[in-house]
Amino acid sequence: MNDALNIDHCRGFLDALARLNSEASDLCASYELQRLPDAPDLATALGLRIEDFALHASAPARALPAPLWQITVAPCGRAQLEQACQRWFFSSEHMQAAPPERFRACLVNAFLEALDMSLAGFTMHAVTMTLPPGVWYAIHWDEIAFESGNERYLLHFSHSD
Repeated sequence: MNDALNIDHCRGFLDALARLNSEASDLCASYELQRLPDAPDLATALGLRIEDFALHASAPARALPAPLWQITVAPCGRAQLEQACQRWFFSSEHMQAAPPERFRACLVNAFLEALDMSLAGFTMHAVTMTLPPGVWYAIHWDEIAFESGNERYLLHFSHSD
């Protein structure tokens, strides 16, 4: 299976889990794996992504330069990625009813194996940011960036209403 098919497989996996974790109320889960814009470095790529979000995905649309978001990255390891997957894959009341041991581990491991096939050799970075005043991004979120040379991806988990 080539890398593009693996990325699509990961995206399908995330989409299914986001649907399973969207509450019956107005809470919506969003789990995405997206390629970041081409840029000279990871921080710039993340800045370009968030500037695009402000212009095209938030309401009202507005130009908000990346420095206003105070984006920071810090190296993270596999354990942090696994914890994020555990937390987000089983975040809804519905999914918390899933068997706690083997089932959950198998689901997380299946996703991580697909991710490994797609992004082998990439370094991982936890992404944090502070929202500019008056800007809506999500109720809460976790983001992990993957980088190898000039190729970068963002794994995004969030809940919104």
